[in-house]
Amino acid sequence: MQQGKEVLLMHFEITTIVGNIWYLALSFILFDVVTGLLAAAIERKLNSSINYVGMIRKVGEFVALAFLVFVDAYVGANGLIIKLGVGMIVAYEAMSIIENFSRIGIDMKFLTKYFDKNKIGKKGKGDDKK
Repeated sequence: MQQGKEVLLMHFEITTIVGNIWYLALSFILFDVVTGLLAAAIERKLNSSINYVGMIRKVGEFVALAFLVFVDAYVGANGLIIKLGVGMIVAYEAMSIIENFSRIGIDMKFLTKYFDKNKIGKKGKGDDKK
């Protein structure tokens, strides 16, 4: 039993549990952070307290993914629940990246017409009234 414990601790790799889909989720989360910072810089809204809340949300996504690993192992779904959770995280992050592109000024109207108008760029008609 002691030898099994050492192997688990010394050779732990997240990809053995989650698979290579882990890198997909990680890349989408990091890309969302970068595009969010760019959008905030363009809007001149770089604020450490807002960034702090955003980072807490990203950590929450990793905690949710860790929880799904345990649920998947308990249920014995052979990675299906993990892949579903990662897919949902990737979809959420993809929407956020598209919103950030819109805030940066990249025309994404063919996609953003389905999104919440309060979260995308404010360059529309009547937005100059303040």
